[in-house]
Amino acid sequence: MSVISKAIQILDYLVPQGSEKEVSVTEISRELDMPVQSVHRILTSLSDHGFVSQNSKSKKYKLGLSIMKYGFLMWDSLRFRSIARPFMEELSKQTKETVYLATRENTEGVYIDNIDSPQLLKISEPIGLRLPLVIGASNRVILAYMTANARESILNQIEWDELPSLRPLTREYISNDLEQIRKRGYAITSGEATEGTTGIGAPIFSYENTVIGSLNCAGPTLRFTAENIEKYSYYVKKYADLISQELGYRHLYRVSEK
Repeated sequence: MSVISKAIQILDYLVPQGSEKEVSVTEISRELDMPVQSVHRILTSLSDHGFVSQNSKSKKYKLGLSIMKYGFLMWDSLRFRSIARPFMEELSKQTKETVYLATRENTEGVYIDNIDSPQLLKISEPIGLRLPLVIGASNRVILAYMTANARESILNQIEWDELPSLRPLTREYISNDLEQIRKRGYAITSGEATEGTTGIGAPIFSYENTVIGSLNCAGPTLRFTAENIEKYSYYVKKYADLISQELGYRHLYRVSEK
């Protein structure tokens, strides 16, 4: 059995059953049929990373705060998707275009949910697609609403000549576009990730007043006329605002009523 498998077994054993659980190295060794030395070594490593903690008096172990942190992150992600889904469905009805929910992971944007367009000619990118935050409306709108320091840090890391964009992008162009995005409240890009497509994205904010993702609609550029862009951007911003409100954000930019 690998060390990782043993560590997972130990963590599973430490999961409380109704009340907080503290166990000794000897008990874990006996119950899981592992050598005491192996258990002690694994617990020491898990403790160094905060996955378990040791009671200084009893010397027994219990699950640590890192497990709680990752659990909350997973819960937040599931809650984000479940809250967003009804508004994604409404956006799909209003635009008849493909709708995406995206979030940020380090320097990339990731699609975590989508609703395909009912039309024959449509955009259909897979859930899990990752692209740098400077590419595409769904990602760039997240970058635009990050803090200035975080935004600059990401821009400074980019190798501009190596970006997987279908159109050449420069630091100057992106910086100017980020400013325009913040002024109008949404991002619009064409032909950067997929040829002949246009996307519109609006930011989604958490109760901590930070941007955590974006709501987007995308489709063939030929359907994104000036009239449709005005209509689609209104609904993308409207439903992104409502998702933010459901997540506890209280400093929404205003969306005019039609």
